[in-house]
Amino acid sequence: MDNPIFAKLATLGFGALDRDNCCGTWKSYAVSLQRFNASTYWIFVAIRIPARSGELRKAIKEALKAGGLKGGAVANVMPNYVQGQLRFSRVENEVGDLMAFLDAVIGVLRANGVGPADTCALSGAPNPDSLCLMRRQDFQGYQPVRAALVQQECYAAREKVEENENNGSYLTGLLGAVVGALLGVGVNLLTMVFLKRMFAILFALVPAAAMFGYKKCRGRTNKLSLVIVVCVSLLCVPLMEYLATAMLVAREYGLSVGETLRDVGKMFFGGDLLSETGPEMLKMLLFMALGLLFGWGYLWGQLNSTKLRGSQLLQESLRPNPIFRSDGEHTSE
Repeated sequence: MDNPIFAKLATLGFGALDRDNCCGTWKSYAVSLQRFNASTYWIFVAIRIPARSGELRKAIKEALKAGGLKGGAVANVMPNYVQGQLRFSRVENEVGDLMAFLDAVIGVLRANGVGPADTCALSGAPNPDSLCLMRRQDFQGYQPVRAALVQQECYAAREKVEENENNGSYLTGLLGAVVGALLGVGVNLLTMVFLKRMFAILFALVPAAAMFGYKKCRGRTNKLSLVIVVCVSLLCVPLMEYLATAMLVAREYGLSVGETLRDVGKMFFGGDLLSETGPEMLKMLLFMALGLLFGWGYLWGQLNSTKLRGSQLLQESLRPNPIFRSDGEHTSE
């Protein structure tokens, strides 16, 4: 299904890549929109500055407020992009809302001497001949690039995925997932024993570390790898309860952990202690579910299918840079 908002923004020269992403240029700045929900979108404007700027962010915030854009906000001003958010106020006024938002942002950028991004996002070289959509920690949105480098990167990504599909092993991946998960368990045990508290965000370390270990041990990263990582993470819940109980008993009575592991194990797995620790394990299970939710984006991003889609989107979004000239100069609109 086509995105009706993107269809209207086509009058500004913007082009939809799919129903969630749209790219174009405005006053020489590369701009992209990424759908957040039905009426709210992330807006990215490509720039180049030495470091993130709180001053520019504050100035843009004031400009949006002065322009009466109640649905507009600025989230970050990073070295390579401005990240804003726009909630379209009226269904029939998407074009006007976007123009007002971009004019406010770009007005502040130009007033502070920040021009459009003019170096390749992949190599840092000047005179990038193309633009493409990027989803990286340091580069977000529609960014100037050298087309040849994008093609090389996409080819390398496809080769890596094919190698993993042909030679990846579920067995070695499982072993790596177990080792990684245990490292995440260790961090959580420290907080449970010494702080006597649990943090849902720390539970996200268990599946994240499990996936990291899975990949490091050359596991095949298809959707079955998600099932493996989730199962390993859930099995860590009774393990954490068992180890935490043993360590707490050892601290309380000044015993060795080895002794308490044996004695608590007899009661724990015999069912006597299990009935008492059940409510605590249910709480831990909830925290692990939240941890999986927090880390789902990372887990999903490691799949071969996700990487192939990212590579495909990179290529599909590749367009000539309208401000590039073969003589090495840049034009401005």
